[in-house]
Amino acid sequence: MVTSPASRSGRVWIYAVLPAVILNLGAILLFGTYYALRAVSPALVASITPEQVQFLAYLLVFVVELTFVFLLIRKLAANGLALQRVIARDGCTRSFRWAPAIGVFLLFNAAFLLYVGLASRLYGGWPSLRNLLVWQRLFLLLAVPLQAAFCEEIIWRGYLIDRLHAQGRTQAAAIVLSAISFSLIHGIFLVDKLVFTFVLGLLAGVYFVRERNLAPLMVSHFVADLWSFGLSVV
Repeated sequence: MVTSPASRSGRVWIYAVLPAVILNLGAILLFGTYYALRAVSPALVASITPEQVQFLAYLLVFVVELTFVFLLIRKLAANGLALQRVIARDGCTRSFRWAPAIGVFLLFNAAFLLYVGLASRLYGGWPSLRNLLVWQRLFLLLAVPLQAAFCEEIIWRGYLIDRLHAQGRTQAAAIVLSAISFSLIHGIFLVDKLVFTFVLGLLAGVYFVRERNLAPLMVSHFVADLWSFGLSVV
């Protein structure tokens, strides 16, 4: 019998709390410094556009999440656990039921579409990043969705839910707590985005607990991020 990642020792707060703290503090420092300088010394940041600052924020997320996944993979390997056992309980990423997989794909992307429409009405349009350099737009369109789909599903579904459950929470509580952590990494500044990502976290968590395979979630997450970033950069 293969031991699940949740049954191994480890401090769950490192993955449940620390990424959100780092990303939110980083965003406060990044945007706070930029807009403070624009107010008091605009010449210092005259050549830096808000879109460039937003790109740096996405780059921060990219680096932080990859770092935490790297640390998690090392931790699992030290405990004799293969990454495939986190992605799929039987170790085979292709062994999933098609009907639930298609269902979660459609729900995930429908939820994204609904949020894009809501946010566009609330803020007068979907954020545009078309003034970035070509390589930056390609990075956001291709690299960021791949990284987010892989890293976020590994940490916030594959690891955290089982780890929280192993610490005595019910499965329902583990799903809710992981969804809260997942929503907080997306920023504490917009209530609508917090609610949306929390709901997505619940949806993904329920699917993972029922199906025990992250591959369909990763594909669903990647496609949703791909077209939503595409709306911003293309």
